[in-house]
Amino acid sequence: MILLGAAVLRFYHLGASSLWSDEGNTWALLSRSFGQIARDAAADIHPPGYYWLLKLWSIPFGTSATAMRSFSALLGVLLVYLIYCLGCHLRPAHHQLRLSWPALVAAFLAALNPFQIYYSQEARMYLLLAVAGAALMLALFSYLARETTRNTAWVGLCGYVAAGTVGLWTHYSFPIVLAAAVFGYLLELRRSIPDGSRWRSTIYFGLANLVVVLLYLPWLPTAIARLLAWPAGGEAVPVLQGTQLTIATLLVGPQGVVPQPQLLWSSLGLLFPLLGLYALRRSRGSYLLFLWWALPVGLMFGLGLFSDAFLKFLLAASPAWLLLCAVAPWLVPWPRLGITMLCAGALALAAIVLPTYYRDPAVRDNYAGVAAYIAVTADPQQDLVLLDAPGQQEVWQYYDPGVPTLALPQQRPADVAATIAALADATTNRRNVYALFWATDEADPNRIVESWLDQHAFKGLERWQGNLRFVIYTLAANLACTPPTPTGELLWGDRIVLKDLCRAQGQQAVSAGEAVLLGLHWQATAELTTRYKVSVQLLNERNLVVEQHDGEPVGGSRPTDTWQRAELIVDNHGIVVPIGTPPGTYRLIVALYDANTGERLSITDDGSPTGRDFFDAGSVRVVLPERPLPAALVPVQYSLNRPMGPLRLVGYSLHRQGFAHAPLTPIAPGDPVEFTLVWQAPAPLPETWPTTTTVTLSLGTEEIHFAPAGEGYPLAQWSPGELVRYQVVLPYDGGDIRPRLQVENDEFILQPLPIR
Repeated sequence: MILLGAAVLRFYHLGASSLWSDEGNTWALLSRSFGQIARDAAADIHPPGYYWLLKLWSIPFGTSATAMRSFSALLGVLLVYLIYCLGCHLRPAHHQLRLSWPALVAAFLAALNPFQIYYSQEARMYLLLAVAGAALMLALFSYLARETTRNTAWVGLCGYVAAGTVGLWTHYSFPIVLAAAVFGYLLELRRSIPDGSRWRSTIYFGLANLVVVLLYLPWLPTAIARLLAWPAGGEAVPVLQGTQLTIATLLVGPQGVVPQPQLLWSSLGLLFPLLGLYALRRSRGSYLLFLWWALPVGLMFGLGLFSDAFLKFLLAASPAWLLLCAVAPWLVPWPRLGITMLCAGALALAAIVLPTYYRDPAVRDNYAGVAAYIAVTADPQQDLVLLDAPGQQEVWQYYDPGVPTLALPQQRPADVAATIAALADATTNRRNVYALFWATDEADPNRIVESWLDQHAFKGLERWQGNLRFVIYTLAANLACTPPTPTGELLWGDRIVLKDLCRAQGQQAVSAGEAVLLGLHWQATAELTTRYKVSVQLLNERNLVVEQHDGEPVGGSRPTDTWQRAELIVDNHGIVVPIGTPPGTYRLIVALYDANTGERLSITDDGSPTGRDFFDAGSVRVVLPERPLPAALVPVQYSLNRPMGPLRLVGYSLHRQGFAHAPLTPIAPGDPVEFTLVWQAPAPLPETWPTTTTVTLSLGTEEIHFAPAGEGYPLAQWSPGELVRYQVVLPYDGGDIRPRLQVENDEFILQPLPIR
């Protein structure tokens, strides 16, 4: 049953999240010969073993995302079984229960472990690394046990050689697991092997390790060369911070958040394996488990590898950590109670963390979502996709939406003149540039591409999709610039002048997914020492922010403290109308505020204070898009796709008003809470389609009744399959933190508020 549950958790939603850049590289390699895979791996930082095995797997199963990941999912189930087998060798002090309870508990913990589940759903080599390590240790345990005949020992040694060879050909961090095995064996020698057999046993074990090295010898020169040539990465951190990060990763994986109270969970994550070590202090295998857990962690500290790119190396230590946790209950007088509490905690942790891994499209770099958005909104004749890192090309080819693509810079280090010339040529007569920024510090550390776009285009939508930053730039050839008021310039504070306001000619109306273009020409009347940000906001008829773009001028490339007196600063902004925005007329406003304090600058017009800290930049008419947009493209905090009355609730977001950029900002009693609801009409519309319906939203004692898109856009005007986005605000009274939503007879309880 445990293995069945492990399989369900690892194969569930296997292809739901996008491939990310490294998985794209995996996919690209599968189309090549075994020899070419080895040659390409020799230029990378991974041996070819995993790719060879996955290519064999792909022959019957194919190279789709689900097919590639299913190999890792199967390895994940195998890892649970290996952990069970290892647990059968453990005999904690005071172990008097029937069956191999430590093995069952360890397998149960492994089956639910979010860290292992996450990488069981990724087409990379890290689960194979963990499986090879677990198989190596199981073979060594079997060799040390020598339970029956000498043949059993030889079986263990053969398994050791096989696992060690696979591990070395899988990942360059595997030698640390081999080191744990070798030193652990030497420490276990006196305890586990009779005096008369120690020399013979040690010779056999040494020969097994020699065979492992010999089988790796063809690749060893390449491995040494790649490790010496590869640029240093990671980050050195203090011991306490590194320990917290290690335990958090082992508990919830790379993208999860340790639940509250975090200190309690993290403390238990460290305490349980230490208790497990104490419980095994007189048992065979305690030294092995300790080194298997400690040496990979020590490698992280020794090489300063505490960054997102390297935390996955802790998978090598995960089985040992789980095994040590599993034997901790035998230190208490009532082991059954300890087992129950440990397993209940693992269940609770999985229930909290795993839904995010399964449902959040940004849990990995969301190339699939970006490609789907571009496929619907882009015109291949007018638009361009720009990739700033060569490592993105393979994964983008997998999802290619059919829009021309350019990868820049084309070399490292980048040739500035050649990059700018290629960029200028590629964007000539283009409308939109869809830029995908990933690993920018390596691909374009001087921000050549981004700085040029910030200066020559209008920066609109900017969203993080995992570690991928997706930015839409709009190029406009026809701008009409006029003074902001009939009297001329506007003075912001006492040193910044807005000289001109520019709008695109012919942009009479925009639809969802399109950008409203706004150019601002600034000038400083004196030297500035404070850094200010520009906020451009699109407001609805109730003055709620539909969309906004905040940032330092010229895309962040010209902070105000770098402005020279009387220098003209051309600052372009693009506000992308969110998908689902109802048709109507919206206001566009501009504000300047202190980047540190958030305080806005007041405005003076012709020497007279206006009494305002924002400027009305005109109106925008929003119309329905020509083509219906898929619901999957709507950015919401919580995706649902749930029937509610005659509608379908696609999803919703909730946050303290004014904190859409930080939705988890704690909410205190009296704070206004903004809810964004995204609805979808059925397609086709039924004959009984109503002209109106009422939505009820309650939060504690506060309650509001409204039409799904307000009175200005009744259901009678909706189109089949139309997406409609609507915002409402309710104050938090300090009571119930679970809002309730009701449409006709359908009721749904929303996620709890993030309270202080």
